Amino acid sequence: MNSELLIRSVRPWPSTADTPPLDVHCRDGEILAMAPNLTCPPGAEQVDGRGGVLLPAFTDAHARLDSVEDLRAAVSAGATLIRWHVPLDRVRAALSARDEVSGLAEVQVVASPVNGVLREEDGLDRLDAALAAGADVVGGVNPAGVDRDPVRHLDIVFGLAEKYQRGVDLVLTDPGELGLFELELVCERTAALGLGGRVAVSRCTALSIVDEVPRGRLLDQLAENEVGVIGVDESLPLRELRQAGVRVGLGGGADLLERAWRLADRVGYTTDNLVEMCVDAASRGGAAVLGERDPGRGLVEGDRADLVVLPSSTVVAAATERPVRTLVVHRGRVVA
Repeated sequence: MNSELLIRSVRPWPSTADTPPLDVHCRDGEILAMAPNLTCPPGAEQVDGRGGVLLPAFTDAHARLDSVEDLRAAVSAGATLIRWHVPLDRVRAALSARDEVSGLAEVQVVASPVNGVLREEDGLDRLDAALAAGADVVGGVNPAGVDRDPVRHLDIVFGLAEKYQRGVDLVLTDPGELGLFELELVCERTAALGLGGRVAVSRCTALSIVDEVPRGRLLDQLAENEVGVIGVDESLPLRELRQAGVRVGLGGGADLLERAWRLADRVGYTTDNLVEMCVDAASRGGAAVLGERDPGRGLVEGDRADLVVLPSSTVVAAATERPVRTLVVHRGRVVA
């Protein structure tokens, strides 16, 4: 296996079509150098980016998958960090699929009690067993709307997170004031257990349909307690979340670039900088929510060499056109 890779002729995050191309030298999973006309080291693999758009590889922060074939398809679309929500009866199969693609992408398996922790038969014991078997993240769903006991639900989820030293990812679709109440409870638990940076909430329907004042208060709480938000539908108030300092990722689509474009279109982001913000949420933003730290996913020397190249003129053009990927790189290796 080559530990060095030289990507010829790519244009990192080009906002304009006249951005000049350069080469990218990767070694041991990180970006070592970026400059025009780099010398190819002896023994390094060399590939041609053909002047395409270079982006950090995508992060599917809430994947909807059924099989290892779906995982491979996600990698081909440019995702090298994937959080897979899995019902409790399928966790062991998902763990096997995760191991099968370990050289292609990093996969986090969320043990998800889709019918509730309390209402699902033997939900607590099965959730505990899934984590003992190797699930990466403790899941939960609508502590009030499904289990009708948000305090007990969160006691269990956060208790297991503390027991197994895992992160938490809660799907919250309860609307309005009920949804805000649940999010406030999540922030309180996160602070009490020192889990800042390891807790995420997916969907968060309440953030899109409540009044501005309570939403602004809650955004400040999410940012203060380092609770990340994962957008799955197209109503996510991305700009407000980012302005408040909340880490935001995207998920729920086979092609994260399409998810970014659909979000921009749905909420009326028409300027290039706002479309690029959506693309960033689909790559670096999602990685931050899922706990990826230094070296982070980016496009400067020292960053993680998880990259995707597309045959487009600019970032916005890539989001609009969503062409077949030229290259996908994971930890400095070409994987698609």
